[in-house]
Amino acid sequence: MLLARATLLIFVLVTFSGCNHASRERQSKALLSDATKLIQRDGDVTKQLADEVATTFTPQQRAQFPANRDFLKTHAANIIKLLDESSSLNNRAAEKYEQAAGLSVNERQHKGMTMFADGFRKTVELNEIVKSMMQTISDERVVDEKTLNEKFSQSRELIDQKRRERDESFGNAKQLMGL
Repeated sequence: MLLARATLLIFVLVTFSGCNHASRERQSKALLSDATKLIQRDGDVTKQLADEVATTFTPQQRAQFPANRDFLKTHAANIIKLLDESSSLNNRAAEKYEQAAGLSVNERQHKGMTMFADGFRKTVELNEIVKSMMQTISDERVVDEKTLNEKFSQSRELIDQKRRERDESFGNAKQLMGL
């Protein structure tokens, strides 16, 4: 009788363990699906953002600075709003990936999901650099086109560096996860 109970207990534990693993996998997939939706929304926001920057901060518009500061400030405010929305979406996607990584029992997938989360966080850092760049327009110490262009150039260097870091995180994540 004791052997039967022990066998039944082992069977229940093994079955529960298998169910727990399947449940964790379902939860992980749901989290990754939610993250994908957030990143798709970010793609739309990023397109709006890129369009706004490309049409507003042309060499011709920057050449008119500071005479057109008010015009540029209005557009910079809209860009900052889009950057904040993008950052929120990327932070939420990173959280979903981190939660999914916590559910993963596969070490490579765990590391891959963590690297994806890192990439989304780097996007947020990149957005902060662009945001700072946009705030330069309102900086009353920036009084001429040359200074504005120098500040933008410095920011572009930081942006390029952060993009490389982000792309490296995403590349490593894809490699780890076999994507």
